[in-house]
Amino acid sequence: SIAAEAWGTDILRERSFLFLVASRLAILMAGAVLTNLALFYLARSLGMDQAAAGGAFAVMVGLVALGTLITVIPSARLSDRIGRKPVIYLSCSIGALGLGLVAVAPSFPIAVVGAVLYGLSAGTFLAVDWALMTDIIPKASSGRYMGLSNVATAASGVLAIAIGGTLMDVVGGGEGPRAALWLAVVLFGVGALLLKPVDERRREDEGSAGLEGPPEAVEVSPSVA
Repeated sequence: SIAAEAWGTDILRERSFLFLVASRLAILMAGAVLTNLALFYLARSLGMDQAAAGGAFAVMVGLVALGTLITVIPSARLSDRIGRKPVIYLSCSIGALGLGLVAVAPSFPIAVVGAVLYGLSAGTFLAVDWALMTDIIPKASSGRYMGLSNVATAASGVLAIAIGGTLMDVVGGGEGPRAALWLAVVLFGVGALLLKPVDERRREDEGSAGLEGPPEAVEVSPSVA
């Protein structure tokens, strides 16, 4: 009964939540294309042998992780000042620029610059998107909604491999991984567009407009002996 309730159709009324989850899925898929297909990119697109590709992959992943750590706290504080959505839009722009740079990179050093840019965007997104999620979900059943949002997190890697990997194999050769990375750039754009309908007001602030005035007087009838 608990499982059935978790997937109840009442969630369809939460329009902002649904769009935010869809946006989260697209943006996480974009990053998962890089992290899951990087070895193919290094070998096929940059012509590295297995040993060199393994070492280069470790460098890229380490720099992505470092970039993520650097931006988490500053981006969260910035979102408190200017709003969650503007910071997420900035994250999508930097991420798309980074993956686009990796897609066209003729050499590993340039690809590393793109990977660092993606890491910076990933840290920004992970911090601020999660904050936005906690702002807009119904507080009485927050555990349920946060659990459902993690479906997008869990599915992003699988879908990135299925779609990006298929595109890579269809295109083939050294251009295959680059084509998958261009798909990731498009996914950043899709994620930004899906974010637009999201109402970023805190849940407890909804409907508060117009309620600042004094409460209406209540007429009390005298009791009858």
